[in-house]
Amino acid sequence: MIDKSILLEDKKFTVGIFDDSEKLIHAVETLRKKGVKIFDCYTPFPVHHLDRALGYHRSNLTIGAFICGLLGSLSGFTLAYSMNVVDWPMIIGGKPTDITLFTSFIPIIFELTILFTAFGMVIMFFARSSMVHGIKEDLLDRRQTDNHMVLAIDNSEEQSIPNSEIQSLLQNEGAITIRDNQAAFNTSHTPDEEEEEVHAELAATQAVAKPLSKTSTPREDKVVLTDSEKEERLSIIKATLGDASGAKDDLKLISGVGPKYESTLNSIGIFTFEQVSKMTPETIKAVEEITNYFPGRIERDDWISQAIKLMNK
Repeated sequence: MIDKSILLEDKKFTVGIFDDSEKLIHAVETLRKKGVKIFDCYTPFPVHHLDRALGYHRSNLTIGAFICGLLGSLSGFTLAYSMNVVDWPMIIGGKPTDITLFTSFIPIIFELTILFTAFGMVIMFFARSSMVHGIKEDLLDRRQTDNHMVLAIDNSEEQSIPNSEIQSLLQNEGAITIRDNQAAFNTSHTPDEEEEEVHAELAATQAVAKPLSKTSTPREDKVVLTDSEKEERLSIIKATLGDASGAKDDLKLISGVGPKYESTLNSIGIFTFEQVSKMTPETIKAVEEITNYFPGRIERDDWISQAIKLMNK
């Protein structure tokens, strides 16, 4: 009964990471028009019409629900009849003790129909999806349960166009990150290990997310600053964000900040949500250059809006 085609283990994928549901749907439609077989899409919230874009047919779960309901009705009738007619016939209010008692069986038949249908659907859904107790999650991106949407293409499937062209299409459709040969993983790690792996993954895929031109050169993400340049960036940060004056917030509540990066931000004088909320493009660039944080990530994760919301809690 388990649908093994949805399992991710022992597979490698070309994945496009999106932060906009409309772009994701459009990318799915474009790829399918090109004849690309899409393995699946993973979103942290329902994306309306995505199932249609992927070409999914209506679920057979309704047929299973009808069968479970029928079994419930039969069970209810059998229970009531065996108890009131066969096992312990009783005359109550002058009512007959034979099959003509059927009308008095309706409440128990109705209740067992609902019970069997509800439990049957839940059991079938979890069995079909292989969602059993103790199973470890399979993820293709750590943010797919937060605010990122993943379009996955199985590399073992024969496609109508080359993989390089698929990656180009994903990029043109607005994918913020593209990864090739991505395997599924779970998050059974300590926070520090998690953060290190995230940085390693992002660093390894920065070039892929850029235009896939044969003439393009690999981009150097790490900026090495001289002491004078570092002092200049620090002065920009201090002039714009001000002094925390001894206050300190839990910056790890901002999506994209882990324990290690929080310490790094503290080392350059950023301690509070209020300071983060005052960031300007110039300040963000200075922070990225001093800390070697991934360019564009602060704006993409919208730290400023996150900090304002956290301040107002």
